[in-house]
Amino acid sequence: MLAIARATAALCAWIDTVSDTRSDAPKCFTSSEVDRLPERPDGRRRAEGGLRLQGRLQSPEPGRPLVSYVTVVRNAAATLPRTLASVKAQRGAAVEHLVVDGLSDDGTLAVIEAHARQIDYYVSEPDAGLYDALNKAVSVARGSLVCVLNADDWLTADAAATASRALLRVEPNVLNPAPRLLLTAAWALDGRQRRLWLPGALDAGSWLRCPDICHNAVYATPAAYRATGPYDGGLHIVADSLWLLTALQAGVALDAVPHPTVNYSMGGLSGDTRRHVAECAQLVQRRFPALTDDEVWGLLHAFYPHEPHLAPFAERSTADLGSFLTDLVARHGSDAALMESLQALHWQRQQGHAARVRPPRICRAAKLRRSLLKRWFEWRAASVG
Repeated sequence: MLAIARATAALCAWIDTVSDTRSDAPKCFTSSEVDRLPERPDGRRRAEGGLRLQGRLQSPEPGRPLVSYVTVVRNAAATLPRTLASVKAQRGAAVEHLVVDGLSDDGTLAVIEAHARQIDYYVSEPDAGLYDALNKAVSVARGSLVCVLNADDWLTADAAATASRALLRVEPNVLNPAPRLLLTAAWALDGRQRRLWLPGALDAGSWLRCPDICHNAVYATPAAYRATGPYDGGLHIVADSLWLLTALQAGVALDAVPHPTVNYSMGGLSGDTRRHVAECAQLVQRRFPALTDDEVWGLLHAFYPHEPHLAPFAERSTADLGSFLTDLVARHGSDAALMESLQALHWQRQQGHAARVRPPRICRAAKLRRSLLKRWFEWRAASVG
């Protein structure tokens, strides 16, 4: 293990300095203007509390960003304590934690109230779903950066410090940072398996393949939320993908930070693969309204990255994907946005092939980089622990 540490020592310096910035990539949220949610006219708020209600408000300071973690929860009494503990354990950075509970009935509120002295603000009241609750939580964040932390996930020990350093490298004014997303990595946990989920590219092609980015490893400035507007509560699974793509369209700066900041539990709502595919079809239709329903599904069958998940929609495919794409380009060649997305995915590779052409495999250098990163962070976590 020492040999691995020595072999990857240079990697550490690179990780701490890398910043892959791409800026080509409705009044909503502000920072520090709202400290608590407004009273409900229906009187259905069950509880409200936290340090803020005792007059203890945090704010960013010059050279010292504040990282806001927002957690929305319903019936997660078994896993929430680990989430709360991971926020409390952060060192080397200023953090606040906001928790919005959707009237849990399994003892979750008791867990929250037992940890009230470490939570900056919490509320328990009805909501219209996950993304409605997220919009409420983000609206009261005071930080230079905002990160969504699920109630069954937990932070790495240096998550907030990593995000703070990354922001300070690119933002001289942490009191009012520019519209920006820090796309960090995640440990994706599926049973006993753990893989390093590095942020994928966020570009025009992402509309057709869906972003390969862990939403819970994204740190957004308040200005980024103002640029994107709120999460779309009409979507149940991919509203975070739409939010990322809206940030891309709005010209929000994107910085890839290949450092894991969260342990992300696979499954949950995102584990409903059939619904995920169906909602991705809605995203394509929204972005390219001139497309017919058959054209939308043809594009998904050509580019959606998880091909086995398309099986329930096999009847929506086309017999010859190569001819389909050639004809589609001929019909919609004047649609600049669609052509940009197709070019980003190198659609020409499919020409002359009826069956789907698999994308090129990851090159050996990329595999080696991922392997070295994974080993480095595993060794680093073990040495800290």
